[in-house]
Amino acid sequence: MTRIRAISAGLLLLFITLISPGSLMSQTEPTLFFGLALDGYPVTAARLDRLKTQSGISPAVVVFFLQWPENPGDFHFPAQSFDAIDKSNAVPCLTWEPMYISNGKEQAIPADEILRGRYDSFIRDFARKARMSGKLLLLRFAHEMNISRYHWGTTETDYGPDSPGLYISMFKHVAGIFQAEKAENVKFIFCPNSESIPHPIWSTNGKWNTGSAWYPGNNYVDILGIDGYNWGTTQTKKKHGWDSRFRSFREIMEPMYKELKEIAPDKPIIVFETSCTDRGGDKEKWIRDTVRISEAWNIKGLVWFEADKEVDWRLNTGIDSSTIRFLRNNTSDKFNPGN
Repeated sequence: MTRIRAISAGLLLLFITLISPGSLMSQTEPTLFFGLALDGYPVTAARLDRLKTQSGISPAVVVFFLQWPENPGDFHFPAQSFDAIDKSNAVPCLTWEPMYISNGKEQAIPADEILRGRYDSFIRDFARKARMSGKLLLLRFAHEMNISRYHWGTTETDYGPDSPGLYISMFKHVAGIFQAEKAENVKFIFCPNSESIPHPIWSTNGKWNTGSAWYPGNNYVDILGIDGYNWGTTQTKKKHGWDSRFRSFREIMEPMYKELKEIAPDKPIIVFETSCTDRGGDKEKWIRDTVRISEAWNIKGLVWFEADKEVDWRLNTGIDSSTIRFLRNNTSDKFNPGN
C-alpha cells in the first residue's frame, strides 16, 4: 500500500511538472520568427514605430535595401539605419545591391570591375565598419540572382549560361574580403528567387538556371534564403505580360526549398521576402497555412514585404485582427536561426 501511494505521488508530481506554466511555455514557445522588409531608404526610428503600429507586429528582423555607389570612393555605411533597427530590438538585414541608378535606369556594376579590385577599398571599409560595430548583421549580397530582372555583373542582354559563374566569383570576392577583415559578426546570405526566370524546365533556354548553379559554396554562405510572392489575380497578360493566379505558399516555395535542402542540408533557411495579395483568394488562410508549412519544413523565419508597391503587399490589407493575433501567438519576435 505504501509503495502504491509512493508511485501515485510520483505520478502526480510528474503530472504537475508537465502542466506547470514554465513547462507549457517551453513546449509551445514559437521557433519560427517573423520579420518585415521595407521598401526605400533610410530606416529611422520614427519609420519603425509607424511600421509596428500599422502592421501590429514587432519584427525580429528588418530587411532594407542599399545600392552600391557608381564611384567606389563615395563610401556610405548605413550606421544610422543599423542603429535604429538595433534599438527597436530587431536584427538588421541589408540587401546589398551591386548596381546604381544612372539617368533613371538601373545599371549593374560589371563583374570585371568588382573582380579586378576597383571596389575593394569600398568593400573593405564597409567590412571594417561592420566589424567595429560588434553587432550581428545579415547581408544579402546580390539577391534573386536567378531572375533576369537582377542580371548582376552583366547587362540584361548578356544574362545567360555564363552568369552563374560570374556571380559565384563576385560573391566569393566580396565575402572573402569580409573574411580577411575578420568581420565574423556579418552573416552572408545566398537568396535566390523561388522561381527561376528563365525557368530551367518551362523555358527553352533556361536549363542552365538552377539554384545549385549559382551556389557559391558552404565556406562563403552562412544562411540560405528564398524570396517568393503570391500575386493572386492582380496581373493580366494584356497589361503586365502574364496572367497571375492565387497560389499557395507550398506551390510557390517548395521546388526551391527542396533544391536548397539538397545544396546545403545543414544551413538554416529563412524566407527573406514574401507577401500575399488579397485579390483572388483567402489571404488570412494563406498566412495561417504559410506559418504551419514553414514550421513543418523547419524554416527559421518569415519576412513579410511591408509595402504598397506593384500591388498592396502590406500585411493588414484584407485581413482582420485575428490573423495578427495568430501571428503574434505562433511566431517569435526574436531572431534565432537555429542549427
